[in-house]
Amino acid sequence: MDIPLLVIGVLLVLTLTAFFTGFLPYPIGWIILSAAFIGRLLYLKAR
Repeated sequence: MDIPLLVIGVLLVLTLTAFFTGFLPYPIGWIILSAAFIGRLLYLKAR
């Protein structure tokens, strides 16, 4: 298991969960976290 990928995934899930439960008025950073998650997946695939 890739630890950075796991951390990015957990942060992404927590951000989206907080948005959908109404804790955050808008999903702060979900675009950045999604890009980081996809980028890490592509990096691991290319390796």
